[in-house]
Formats: sequence, structure tokens, C-alpha cells
Amino acid sequence: MTLLLTARQSNILDFIRARVVRDGEAPTLEEIGAALGIEHVSAVLKHVRSLQAKGRLVIEPHRARGIRLVEESDPLSADTMDLPLVGRIAAGEPLFSSNRVERSLRVSRWLFKLKPDYLVEVVGDSMRDEGILNGDLVGVHATPVARHGQIVAARIGGDRFTIKRLHHVGGVIRLLPNSPGFHPIDPDPTDDFAIEGLFAGLVRRG
Repeated sequence: MTLLLTARQSNILDFIRARVVRDGEAPTLEEIGAALGIEHVSAVLKHVRSLQAKGRLVIEPHRARGIRLVEESDPLSADTMDLPLVGRIAAGEPLFSSNRVERSLRVSRWLFKLKPDYLVEVVGDSMRDEGILNGDLVGVHATPVARHGQIVAARIGGDRFTIKRLHHVGGVIRLLPNSPGFHPIDPDPTDDFAIEGLFAGLVRRG
């Protein structure tokens, strides 16, 4: 099961973590609202309850600071991990990505064949016959090394990113799609080309 956080929920969770580290206890709902500009305590409570439903914290009733973060030793957390979503990657034509972390997502670790370091959102359908669809969140295992035949996340020309199957024979590199109507990408030897990582698995939303 995929447990995605909204930007607001991520901000609240980060604030709670910071206060626990600083003070040794969680903030009150009023303190969360004041810090993040949420006017109504009821709105803060709604977000906190959503975080509890997503397994990120536990609300202990009848306590002013009754918020407890879910630790790595908890059973739910043992099966999940936090990954940064760092933008979008093209599975059609290469698409510019700033690699800016948008938010943190909690996902099941059992979705991945390799340990992912981050997630990117796929744009396009050029890898549809590999089971990688537009809108999927692909886990990337960061490494500059890949073998012929592996699916890779690659950077082309310094600021364009794509996901394709690597064809690397006799010193010639091609990036192969797997869907009708799409053409291979042949990186120019003068381009700034690099393998950013290996396909580790994916999360399909909704």
C-alpha cells in the first residue's frame, strides 16, 4: 500500500520531528497551527489525524502533547520507507527536471527489486510495454554504472532526463523505448550524458 503525503502534511510532520528533537516532546496542535499559519485548530487536527491514518504518527488521547512519531522499530515502519520525490522524468521525449525535492512519500519497501534512493514521476508512455505508465512514480537506485539491457534513468545534455532500456554494445550507447511509435535516443558523443541510476520498481497511483 502506498501512503502519500500532501505538501501540508509533510510540513506538519517535519515540524513535529524538529520540535521532538529540540524539546524532547511533541508540539501542541495550537503550536503547529501558529508555526505553519493554520488558523483553526480543527484544521490542524484533521491533518494530524490523516498522518495517523497513514501510519506516520500516533495520537494519544487526553494529552496536550499526545503526538508520538512512529519509530523505525514499529511494525508498520519496518515495511515502509520514506523517499523524496525529486521531480519528473520523461518516458517519451526527454523532459527538463530541476531535481528539486517536491515532498516526501512513504511507500512499501516490498514494491522494489533494488533499494531506491528517490522517486521520479514518469511523463509519457514510451515504456508502456515494460509496464511503466504515464504518472507512475519510479524508484531510482542511484548509480553511474549500468549494464547492457538494464532499464536506466539517464541525463542527456545536462538538463534533460529520461527512462529507457540501455543498449550498450561495442562502445555504442542507445536508449531504447518499448512502445509502438517511439524511437530510440542516440546520445550525441559531445552531449553531457550520464547514467543517473537503475530502475528499482514503481508505485502506481490511484
